[in-house]
Amino acid sequence: MSRYFGWVKDHQKLALAGVIIGAASLLVATLGFGRDLFDIEFPQANHPAPTSAAGPSASAYPPPPASEDPTSGISERPSDQTRPTPTDTVDPTPTPTPTPEDSPEETSVRYLDELDAEDRNGGYVKGLVTMGNKPYDRSVELSCNGTNTYFIFPVAGMRTLDFWLGIDDNTPGASGLVADVAFYRDSGGQLDSNKVAKLGPATHIKVNITGTTQLKIRCTGRNANSGRQANVAHVAFGKAMLTASPR
Repeated sequence: MSRYFGWVKDHQKLALAGVIIGAASLLVATLGFGRDLFDIEFPQANHPAPTSAAGPSASAYPPPPASEDPTSGISERPSDQTRPTPTDTVDPTPTPTPTPEDSPEETSVRYLDELDAEDRNGGYVKGLVTMGNKPYDRSVELSCNGTNTYFIFPVAGMRTLDFWLGIDDNTPGASGLVADVAFYRDSGGQLDSNKVAKLGPATHIKVNITGTTQLKIRCTGRNANSGRQANVAHVAFGKAMLTASPR
């Protein structure tokens, strides 16, 4: 009999457990139905999130301040930088190169003392001369006899003979004497008028020799008062220049 009652009690326990489980299932179903039907949220217990064995998650660290730019520490490449917009520029007006004035040092200028009067019948000296107490370098001196004395110079390509004419201050016995000087081109035609060389201040002479290949200079010494022919040893052409263009 006791075994019978024991079996009954066990079945009662099982029945009671079934009732409790059924009630719990009904409660869960009721709660789920109510949440879906009436959009009711039920509070849930807060449980800490599990952490991995490697260490705390990234959410455990505080986020950087909102005002901090995460790219502020990265330098921009030169190609990413803002390039200035090119603007139109006006080329400056080129400054004209000044044309130097003619000078004795130009390649278009030659001095008479650079040439040799190979065809001549009088004395010919190169060097410094003094006329009217004034020195003239790059000069030549001609010995002019009482008869026609000549000197021929090659002047092809030249246009002007520019010099100071006189008699060297140091010429002995030249007081009262002068020399008549004339210039001729190849064909024998005379260039300009006769010039007179004398003691004292020199006279500036410029002769146009354009188109002349061989320049002949003729000189004759004489007494300034009587006109009688005389030898004048040092008729000077001071600083005598040949230029390729008129000066």
